Amino acid sequence: MKYKKETLEKRLERLEESRRKENERLTRVSNNIGWGAGMRRTKCTPSFAKLDQIKAKIADVKRQLAESKD
Repeated sequence: MKYKKETLEKRLERLEESRRKENERLTRVSNNIGWGAGMRRTKCTPSFAKLDQIKAKIADVKRQLAESKD
């Protein structure tokens, strides 16, 4: 699928913003977990699946940008 360079750059900016917001959310969630929670619960860390998906999309857009420069 071919996209214009401007479209890819806008998409990359949106994805970078999404990654920043997700990092902030994960930090907020992690900071709200008390010290003793890890001792009492097995599930005491947030899920990083959304962040991983965003990173994969960013890598894909960067690859497409590199291909469009050729």
